[in-house]
Amino acid sequence: TAQAGELKPIKLPPPIGRPERLTRLAKAQALMQANDIGAIIIEPSASLDYFTGVQWWRSERVTGTVIPPTGNPIIVTPFFEKPSVEESLGIPAEIRTWDEHDEPLKLVADFLRERGLANARVGMEETNRYFIIDRLAQQLPGAKIVSANPVVRGVRMIKTEPEIALMQAASDITLAPFAYTWPCLKAGMTTADIDAMIGQATKALGGSYDGGLVLLGEGTAYP
Repeated sequence: TAQAGELKPIKLPPPIGRPERLTRLAKAQALMQANDIGAIIIEPSASLDYFTGVQWWRSERVTGTVIPPTGNPIIVTPFFEKPSVEESLGIPAEIRTWDEHDEPLKLVADFLRERGLANARVGMEETNRYFIIDRLAQQLPGAKIVSANPVVRGVRMIKTEPEIALMQAASDITLAPFAYTWPCLKAGMTTADIDAMIGQATKALGGSYDGGLVLLGEGTAYP
């Protein structure tokens, strides 16, 4: 029987770095100007990581970015989270912090006023929570809230060569363990046995693995 140790890590392309993210921002800002969008606001999400490198989670404490049509974005985050946010920040951006007694959307409104965007069309990333929209409207009543899809989707849906290379590597690392495991299957193996083989192969190829769903017999008929 083959051993996962016989598998060698797949050579990975370079990770997305600062130059690539700056190119993304430039494309976003060009689309903002073309679509008359004065700023876009993005909460923690794949889009936040995509444009800024900041890998964060959503909670009742607001963290996010405000991207203007020219110049550097800002990151808004609680005061005590600033060092952690700085660790993954991959673009030039000022980090503006708020304390527990502050209204974080006031920081956003103040930034937009500084940039002369108090009455601008402000684009919301499509997964932003409603309270972000509601509280910004309270702080900046002259702004018009619109969808940021023409900008965010307009950039993210068109893949660059570095992105395609990374996606291909991820696909290779995902699919190869199935090709490795299939000829090793034997009668009497449990779903845990098979899942363990796939996991070991994935790690041997350079990937990470947090468990999969293997179904045998009657279990394959269940939705």
